[in-house]
Amino acid sequence: MAKLKSTVGQILVNSALPEELRDYSRALDKPNLSKLLAEVGKKYPGKYRDISHRLSQIGAHAAYVSGVNSFGLEHLRVAKSAVARRRQFNLEFGKILNDDRLTDKERARKIILLAGESQLLDRDEIYAESDKEGNPFATQLKGTGRGNKVNLQSLRGSDWLYQDHQGRVIPVPITRSYSRGLSPIEYWAGTYGAREGVLSAKFATRNAGYLSKQLNQVAHRLVVTDVDRDGEPDTVIGLPVPVDDDDNEGSLLAMPAGGYKRNTVLTPKILNHLRRQGVKRLLVRSPAAGGAPDGSLYARDVGVREFGVLPSRGELPGIVAAQALSEPLAQAQLSKKHSGGVVGGVNLATGFDYLRDLLQVPKTFKGTAAHARLDGAVRQIEDAPAGGKYVTIDDERHYVGSGYDLLVKPGDKVEAGDVLSEGEPNPAMITQYKGLGEGRRYFIKAFTDGMRNSGMRVNRRNVELLARGLINHVRLTEEIGDFAPDDVVAYSTLASYYKPREGFEDKPPIAAVGRYLEKPYLHYSIGTRLKPSMAKTLNEFGINSVTVHADAPPFEPEMIRAAANLRHDEDWQTRMFDSGLKGSLLANVHRGGTSDEAGTSFVPALAKSVRFGEIGAVRTPKRELGY
Repeated sequence: MAKLKSTVGQILVNSALPEELRDYSRALDKPNLSKLLAEVGKKYPGKYRDISHRLSQIGAHAAYVSGVNSFGLEHLRVAKSAVARRRQFNLEFGKILNDDRLTDKERARKIILLAGESQLLDRDEIYAESDKEGNPFATQLKGTGRGNKVNLQSLRGSDWLYQDHQGRVIPVPITRSYSRGLSPIEYWAGTYGAREGVLSAKFATRNAGYLSKQLNQVAHRLVVTDVDRDGEPDTVIGLPVPVDDDDNEGSLLAMPAGGYKRNTVLTPKILNHLRRQGVKRLLVRSPAAGGAPDGSLYARDVGVREFGVLPSRGELPGIVAAQALSEPLAQAQLSKKHSGGVVGGVNLATGFDYLRDLLQVPKTFKGTAAHARLDGAVRQIEDAPAGGKYVTIDDERHYVGSGYDLLVKPGDKVEAGDVLSEGEPNPAMITQYKGLGEGRRYFIKAFTDGMRNSGMRVNRRNVELLARGLINHVRLTEEIGDFAPDDVVAYSTLASYYKPREGFEDKPPIAAVGRYLEKPYLHYSIGTRLKPSMAKTLNEFGINSVTVHADAPPFEPEMIRAAANLRHDEDWQTRMFDSGLKGSLLANVHRGGTSDEAGTSFVPALAKSVRFGEIGAVRTPKRELGY
């Protein structure tokens, strides 16, 4: 029998694990430990507590007896990579300071961008160098110890940039480390962020709790009511995703790919096989694209989640997703007091405020990009009298604020909703001009990227559920059944009754550009005006014919902010789960609102204390829309 080469540490770790989970060549860094504990929880839930406690004891004892958690002055020396980075930065910094053509605002912006780029590169370089040297701080980060790359950068490099108490980046480059000591001006810049950290700790619980409440309000109707629809859908429905995204694990294929049938559950093995075949994008089933007529969920759209199986009827994956997203947001708010105002990278959309704005879409969206309001060509770009630029698309002029570089030039063709400048796209504008489906897709990417850029762990599939609950409304432009113009109706309600209008046509996607979809395709919603970029995506997934109409539908997509989402709910008792109770009650009395304790919302059943928790048919009666 061949001898197994291992270490004492591996033997100790594996002695705490069940036999089938033992692996003597495994490196237990943060990702692998998380994966191991997840597997323990899935296969041995009753032993999870004892196993995790035993592993913790082994780690603590090993750190104590080996002394690897000790450090000396040599481990605090400025990293060689940081010295080289600062030398390069100083050359570019000098050019900016000596450029007399720049205004003060332009100079400050260039300094911030240069320092922000250096900050991001510096962070990874210092960690790589420290890891190679065997620096105990890097070893701690590689394992499951406290701290992160930002802390290591502060010790062996510098913070580079601070922000003030209002979240504005201070254009004073910080080029010295804490172990070396800050200069007076660097220390002064840091005091603003320190003050903001103290204040944020006071308000963190309040802000995070309020946002958590809104996430639960938005997602609470997302209950599983069946495994799947009866029969196959009339059109191809699904969310396009890159095959390289690890969050695809557990999703079901919406259409065949790489020899795998529709409804195949994606596993790491299958995803690797698809990558080896050269598949770039998949169409997966998602609550952001599919769903039941009453607005509830099919288990196959939700996919396999934390218990390793499809959710059963009556489960609330929306609430689970809201809680999974709320926890890191709350922790991030509370931990702001430890950051001291250090900027997380000016190239990245980050932070609690940014994520909150994605949910609330305020009229003044901080850092938002300029959007095109129509399809057309860029005819002219000129300076605006008060600063910034005017971009003329066909005959309509668009304003781009000062400090935002343009992403278009004369002659470029753009679509309504496209961004014209640097900055973060506004999901409400995307929804307005590109439709609910594209609004959901953008929100999923923006919210997921925003959490990851802020150092928070997030699974894209949780954000898909949030997007489905949040972006799900249309505003009527004509009277339909019991509804009047300007009424806001749930899209899922309207889509369940909608039939193609008289005069519809079936056309190839490229020939249907400029017309309005009469059926949903992929993640695109009914009523979306077909654009060239959409036609390209439809062709990519083999959709050769679409049902369209020349006239706009009697409704327009609209993203309702999270704080006002429940104010448009059909059930008057469900609206009591929101704030603004007086206005909601009076509006429902005026409109003759109804309530049903057997609907997808748990609020009426809880309020009436009848049938709550009863297993049975879930129904949500809707007023007839007249289609």
